[in-house]
Amino acid sequence: MPVSPDKVVSISYQLRTEANGPIMDEAPKDSPFDFLCGHGNLLDKFEEHLFGLEIGKTFEFILSPEEGYGEYEQEAVITMPKEAFVLDGQDASDMIVVGNIIPLQDQNGQPFQGKITAIGDVDVTIDMNHPFAGKHLFFSGEILAIREAHANELSHGHVHSGGDHSHH
Repeated sequence: MPVSPDKVVSISYQLRTEANGPIMDEAPKDSPFDFLCGHGNLLDKFEEHLFGLEIGKTFEFILSPEEGYGEYEQEAVITMPKEAFVLDGQDASDMIVVGNIIPLQDQNGQPFQGKITAIGDVDVTIDMNHPFAGKHLFFSGEILAIREAHANELSHGHVHSGGDHSHH
């Protein structure tokens, strides 16, 4: 059975942002990554490279920034006043540490994350670009398992660990 939409696919993989650079993310064989193919849970081009592969096949491909997380956008780097760091009505200034990934909300209440890159006397600089924005993504891995998705997985649009159950 090949990788195709509506299949639950289990893979091991490694991700690098340079051809022979350090591993930036991985799912080893003893802790594989499972996903429901064709339901928008992964980068489209990532899934396209896996289509048609069968259990035991290995893969190796590169995604351009456009195929991955987009180009790095300087406009996505903002400054916020330190006093704006409030979480559930409480002072959250202890979160203001360079390198911290912090939860934020847009004007519509939608959550997203930003990375603190600098701290001034009154302002904090936050980079809201994806950590892999502007980078080529070098993937390698293996197809470990493929199965038909259960009805609940298809209706929910994601894998249920342990199979067919309802949690929504």
